[in-house]
Amino acid sequence: MRHLWLRIVTLGLAIGAAGCAGATASSEDTTADAADAETASDATDAAAGTDAAVTHAFTCNQVMGVSVTGEWFGGGFEARVGDPHWQAVTLSHAYVDLWADPTNTVWATPITSPCAEQSDSPDRVLFVGCNWDYTTTAEWTSAFTAVIANLQAKYPKLKHIELLTMLRAPGNQSCPDAVNAETLVQPFIDAAIAKVVADHPGFVSAAPHFEAPNCDVFILGGPHLTPDGQAAVAQVYGDYYATHQ
Repeated sequence: MRHLWLRIVTLGLAIGAAGCAGATASSEDTTADAADAETASDATDAAAGTDAAVTHAFTCNQVMGVSVTGEWFGGGFEARVGDPHWQAVTLSHAYVDLWADPTNTVWATPITSPCAEQSDSPDRVLFVGCNWDYTTTAEWTSAFTAVIANLQAKYPKLKHIELLTMLRAPGNQSCPDAVNAETLVQPFIDAAIAKVVADHPGFVSAAPHFEAPNCDVFILGGPHLTPDGQAAVAQVYGDYYATHQ
């Protein structure tokens, strides 16, 4: 079944890019959000650092996001974190605004590699937010807040939510052969995550700012990953979450 899933992920590459790090903001929005980013950046790092210092024990961890998320999940991530306790719900073009709608069909996406126990109601969710059109902290904050409410309503055993951005290129800078800016995470996204974490103390945390080990992991600069890149990025995430679960 895992081989079939990997073939589906590969087919997703031909359908179109589904990775999302945020669209480039207008000069007005960038200026307005710069202050938010500056004041919230310390809170984001603090939240991630606090979570990094704690080892959690959850029965079922569910990774959610777009198809790129599924690429590293299926690229060897589970082997590093413990297959029985991890599962994924990923879909091409499953942007944050769709997850913010409790009636959207994304919520019917089949589970990949279900947890051995409690797969229908995970107690921890790692949610990767993605949207190309949002360019302000307010938009992202509203979407993340709605997603959190939906997760709570749909998963009664949920104890913790961790918010992730898309994988960043090294140094959060475009790779030389990049055809778009889809591996750059804009500061207003980090600022929104920091605000949402502050609004849900103890229940929501910010993931570290994960970066690709090099630009070679990407296809045409990203966001999709080469076969070797899937394994390399799975190691980046897997090494961290093997000791933070």
